Amino acid sequence: MRSIRMIVAAMLATAGLVAVGATTQAGSAATTTKDLSASYVNVMKYETFRLKGRVSTFNARPVWLQYRDGKTGSWKTKTKATSSANGNFSFFPSTYKTRYFRYYAPPSGGKKSIIGNAKKITVVSQKVSVQIIRQTQCHFADNPTSDVTFVYTFYPARAGRNVDFASSAVDLSDFTDSRGRVAFRFNPGKTNGTYQAAATAKAYEGAAPLASGVSQYSITQCQIIFFP
Repeated sequence: MRSIRMIVAAMLATAGLVAVGATTQAGSAATTTKDLSASYVNVMKYETFRLKGRVSTFNARPVWLQYRDGKTGSWKTKTKATSSANGNFSFFPSTYKTRYFRYYAPPSGGKKSIIGNAKKITVVSQKVSVQIIRQTQCHFADNPTSDVTFVYTFYPARAGRNVDFASSAVDLSDFTDSRGRVAFRFNPGKTNGTYQAAATAKAYEGAAPLASGVSQYSITQCQIIFFP
């Protein structure tokens, strides 16, 4: 005959397993979030961006992305999708003007409809600024000049955007960092004169390319000063 202690231990272990199982099942239901999460809230014209969210469900259900042009007015459906079984969903829209977006989940599988909160996505103009380090170089007859560096900052910042750089001395290409910055460093040579350079950020996720203005750098002969 099994001892009372062994029987009680077995009962406690079984109860523990049941409790864990119930918790796991309850935890598998997604919790609805009314707000959409956006990869960017300030986007370039026609740039593709990501909107994602989550609805409460044990099964996949339809989810629509809707928009309107202002804080008031009727909502229009832009696209339709289906959530995953755990309730997650994503949309990848683009827009040419500032708009408000929300999601709408129609009634499905006995569950009521869900209307998400409005999220403003603002279309901003692209901009670029340039900083030139050692813009004017001088050299002695047989000594090379120091390097010139052009630092461009593109707005809005997009990490990994390809930028082409063209100058009288060299043509280069590189990618922006998370702050939208990219630097081009080169030796301008020893021929005296004034030269030009410019950079162009290539089209990005549907947004148009952006060219900087033309900047100048110069090379001169170093002056030797004799002291008595």
